[in-house]
Amino acid sequence: MKTEGYVNSHAGELYYQRCGEQELPPLVCVHGGPGFTSYTLEPLFQLEHLLPVVCYDQAGCGRARRCGGRKNFSVDGFIDELETLRHHLNVETMHLLGHSFGGLIIGEYAMQYPKRVASVIFSSASIDIPRWIADGQGLISHLPLREKMIIREGLRTGAVNSPEFLKALDLYYAKHVNGTTELSESLRRSIEESDDQVYQMVWGPNELMVTGAIRDYSLTPRLSSLRCPALFMCGRFDEATPDAHEYFAAQVPGGRYHVFEHSAHNTLVTEEGEVLRIVGDFLRGV
Repeated sequence: MKTEGYVNSHAGELYYQRCGEQELPPLVCVHGGPGFTSYTLEPLFQLEHLLPVVCYDQAGCGRARRCGGRKNFSVDGFIDELETLRHHLNVETMHLLGHSFGGLIIGEYAMQYPKRVASVIFSSASIDIPRWIADGQGLISHLPLREKMIIREGLRTGAVNSPEFLKALDLYYAKHVNGTTELSESLRRSIEESDDQVYQMVWGPNELMVTGAIRDYSLTPRLSSLRCPALFMCGRFDEATPDAHEYFAAQVPGGRYHVFEHSAHNTLVTEEGEVLRIVGDFLRGV
């Protein structure tokens, strides 16, 4: 059975869906962007036989756009939004899965509310922005010479809106972000209903150029203080690289690590069944 609704937070109105009837801590799935949507996370509803599953669109994007734009662009605003949802769901603890920027949200939430968190799953997480930028430069180096030169020059000069740059960037996105040149319906809809203002203010103009509020952010020095079960997972060709996730997992006592061999950043789009298996096995064991 699926329930849905809207919740008012200091950041604005969010939209959520909940599947599953068990009296268990739910798996709350936090999308990234910032300003993306939860459409690509909805395959996780298939785990409702294990525990309740909740997906939500953050204020200003997706189905939460009906009341206008987001009101709070700080990291604390995203944390408060998640805590407001917990109160509305009337649960004491949650399992948290954060994809991309959602990984930053769940990491910070777990630091601020450790007693509210049963486990954390960092999915292709952007939790260390300086490392993300450096890893992006490494991935660029493996592109064809022309695209590599165009992207590097655009990032150097800030000329990131030219047709040549955007065409070269499309190649990077197909290889390391979407994992495909043919967008799935969930990806297409997420892109169409995303909040570009939030993305620009918090992140920046594109995945390789982080100029927004979190440009210097890193959770890495505090990972060792996480005391709940933690899984770090990503795609083999992910912009959130396997090397980074292996390192992150090693910082957390008992941290686990998994790579999806046929995926880039959106693993649920390209390897849905395998993601459900790995996440399900992790949740059964915590």
